[in-house]
Amino acid sequence: MGKIKILFVFRTPMENIGLINDEKVSEPSEFLWGMKDLDRTKYEVRFINAPRFGKRTGIRRFTWFFEVAFAKYTRIGLPLDIYLKYRKDLLWADEIVCTYDQVSVGILFWRLCGALKGKKIHAIVMSFSERIKYFEHIQPLRWFVSALLRQANSILTLSEVASDTLALKFKLDRKKIYTWYFGIDTSFWVQERHDVIYNIMSIGNDMNRDFATLIGALRYDEKAVFITNKHVEYDQEKKYITILSGISNAEVRTCYSQSTIVVIPSFPLQTESSGLSCVLQALACGRPVIVSDAPPFRELFEDEIHCLFYTPGSVEDLRKKIDLLKNNEDLAKKIAIQGHKLVLERYTCKVMSDQLNYILKLS
Repeated sequence: MGKIKILFVFRTPMENIGLINDEKVSEPSEFLWGMKDLDRTKYEVRFINAPRFGKRTGIRRFTWFFEVAFAKYTRIGLPLDIYLKYRKDLLWADEIVCTYDQVSVGILFWRLCGALKGKKIHAIVMSFSERIKYFEHIQPLRWFVSALLRQANSILTLSEVASDTLALKFKLDRKKIYTWYFGIDTSFWVQERHDVIYNIMSIGNDMNRDFATLIGALRYDEKAVFITNKHVEYDQEKKYITILSGISNAEVRTCYSQSTIVVIPSFPLQTESSGLSCVLQALACGRPVIVSDAPPFRELFEDEIHCLFYTPGSVEDLRKKIDLLKNNEDLAKKIAIQGHKLVLERYTCKVMSDQLNYILKLS
């Protein structure tokens, strides 16, 4: 019996990621979701980084308006061009693993239209369980998304609460939905020795990041660094905030080590694991973390053991948690040590690969 041919379709803005198909990766490998560590005696693995093309360039001249209309209501893209551009690779594979909601539905659309019928498609879905709130009462769109998701042989989410909600809201077979806990490259995200420069570090680019609450909680004498491509408004005469964007992962790692506390602030969420990779990176780098309280994170971390939770949107509660870590060095040290230990034990690329191997066998 020959090897199972698996195609991993992902999308990352990172440059110089290396020769992935030759197993040479230049960046931290969590963006490959454990695929790099799959058993190559059983699987032949190929990778495709499907970049976003300009609206009126290449194939997207004909497909972009579908994506724009879909994204307007769902807050998630529908990149139909992926199948058209990479059809040869998709037809090569026995099984296809799609990362992120937009890549998944972009490929599942063509399955719905009759293509890729002989393939197993595994869809990583992280946001639809949360963002259905934007189109829950638009029945035709809700039905369409449900029809797309039902085309998948298996759906992978990042938490049990997301799995349960996805099945309920979109009327999906719960047995086809698997919880797959995310992990990071702990050979890259490591503790470094640097002089502390910042009291607070925060990081993130997604639509759920709530920097305004963090800015409101900062004192005037506290130095903070925000690593983001988002526009951040603050009083530059009163707040000591450095904004960094477009820096390398190695520079991000250094910033973790140069910061006393890492804060990952998000708007109130019920099922989306916004900021999870940043939390794991910070813990792997030995930093105590404060993060917005959310049900998915309660599955992963214990409050005052692996991190501190604060009430989303509450400046007062976030300030209280910052002061708690600043004034209680023993607690800050305990969280840093226990959080670091937890990541190394449970949330690594290798563990993620083992989970994926198990899911592939079941489905």
